Amino acid sequence: MNRVELKPEAAKFIRRRAYTLYSKWIEERFDIPQGSFVEFSLDGEVVARGFYERIGAIGGRILAYVSEHDSNDLEEIILWRLEGAWKLRMAGGERKEEGFRLLYADSDGTPGLIVDIFGGTAVVQSSSYGWDRSSEMLAEKMVKLGISERVFLKNDQRGRKSFGLPIERRFLVGGPPPEEMIEENGFRILVNFGEGQKSGYYLDQKEARKRIYRMDLSGIKALDLFSYTGSFSLSALGAGASYSLLVDEDERALAIASRNMELNGFEGKFGLIRGRVEKVLDWLKAKRRKFDFIIADPPAMIPNPRAKEKGMKAYEKLFQNAISVLEPGGFLYASSCSYPLGEKELLRILRMAASERGYTMRVLFHLSPYNAIPYVRAQDEELLYLKGFLIKLE
Repeated sequence: MNRVELKPEAAKFIRRRAYTLYSKWIEERFDIPQGSFVEFSLDGEVVARGFYERIGAIGGRILAYVSEHDSNDLEEIILWRLEGAWKLRMAGGERKEEGFRLLYADSDGTPGLIVDIFGGTAVVQSSSYGWDRSSEMLAEKMVKLGISERVFLKNDQRGRKSFGLPIERRFLVGGPPPEEMIEENGFRILVNFGEGQKSGYYLDQKEARKRIYRMDLSGIKALDLFSYTGSFSLSALGAGASYSLLVDEDERALAIASRNMELNGFEGKFGLIRGRVEKVLDWLKAKRRKFDFIIADPPAMIPNPRAKEKGMKAYEKLFQNAISVLEPGGFLYASSCSYPLGEKELLRILRMAASERGYTMRVLFHLSPYNAIPYVRAQDEELLYLKGFLIKLE
């Protein structure tokens, strides 16, 4: 088994049990193929085992420290990680039919890997040479443990191309159709993991949708910006809204949204607009259309710290324009999945946008990064990206 030596500066990260190792902490070994399962040693002593990556800034990914699971068998380590994550989710009350995240990168000791469960299907996303090479083994173990019946590999993230990793969408176990039906707040929701964004459904907004569903929105009109497949609109309509207008650029997502509305008996209570949210908001303002509840869940507008200033201005403009078509006394749910933007900064942007329109705001619900993605280790702060606020403007 190949061994890779860690540099002295890696010691403090090893002490806090970090699972992602940056290239600057590792002695380079060009004789070891990328994605190889190796031993990592510090001062000549083996401390962990995992994948030697040499992918961008990432040098390696630890799967198990010797102190937590001393095995040099990759298959055994993968089985151990899966069993641990599965038991934790079951103890936490997760249900397959509702959908949940089984493996979340470093937080579950599987850096470079995400696995979401939708009913009987596991959707796998990798950003790692090692996990790419081990995907068949991973799929086999999940089926063996009864975690899923089908396993779909959805390696289509933009970042893969820049690292020289192939774009792949295929079943590892089982076969078509590439979709599942899940339940949320009593609604039937179609998840198309074959063509949908990310793993096919945004599980991280589950608590926000639950909170909206519990509201009394009798008779109000909702505007669902960046609506994707319509899950927020389902919550609003289920809470009594008389109508919801869904806006998204993705024609396929809107087609699924329409099916989801009809599956749950909301024919005639929704409208669809395909287009850029910014232009649609301008059109709504020109038509003097007003709504009582607006959902604004945009894609990340700050992809990296260097883009923060520009991205903050984009968030400010979006929320100001959204508030401009909101009825006085209305509700706004606004969120950000930009990691560089903190919760307090998002709240300040919302406060400024409200003030610009002459409103003060009252916070009714706060979606924190910890309840957006549960089971995350406290030290894995870089995995905590999503935050949101449900506010009432007065």
